[in-house]
Amino acid sequence: MKTSNNLVELQSLFSIEHGNKFDLNKMLQCPPSDDAVAFVGRSGEGNGIVAFVQRKADCDPYDRGLITVALGGAALSSFVQPRPFYTGQNIDVLRPLVEMPVDVKLYYCLCIEANRFRYSTYGREANRTLKTLRVPKLKTVPAWANGVTQKAVDEMRDDLRTVIGG
Repeated sequence: MKTSNNLVELQSLFSIEHGNKFDLNKMLQCPPSDDAVAFVGRSGEGNGIVAFVQRKADCDPYDRGLITVALGGAALSSFVQPRPFYTGQNIDVLRPLVEMPVDVKLYYCLCIEANRFRYSTYGREANRTLKTLRVPKLKTVPAWANGVTQKAVDEMRDDLRTVIGG
């Protein structure tokens, strides 16, 4: 069991900023492609990606690998984004202050989502308090969270080699 001494505020691990705050109905939607930009909304499904849109000439998308957190809607739905993205209203973007493998970012997504019970749609939203949400210190991330994705990929690769005889 982790004690409060092993907890820190989320802002001590991540730079936290409000996303683009774009309105999807004002964006030009398009089918998913290499040129399309993911549009992250407050959904708790599909990595929060609700559509794909054309890149805006006057605004670069956020980089892949950052964490998005819904502040309302599916409150505290947290995802590591696999591709460049824009955000809708009430989405915060978390950029690690130190290099973090994707597994550790996914662990912190789970830690953030574990606090969902504190928030509700049309009630208490996370707009003001996300930065001070308490999560485990980086040095206390469990060993199973480090390298779990690479281990799964390696096992899948070995299984595929067995199946296809390679």
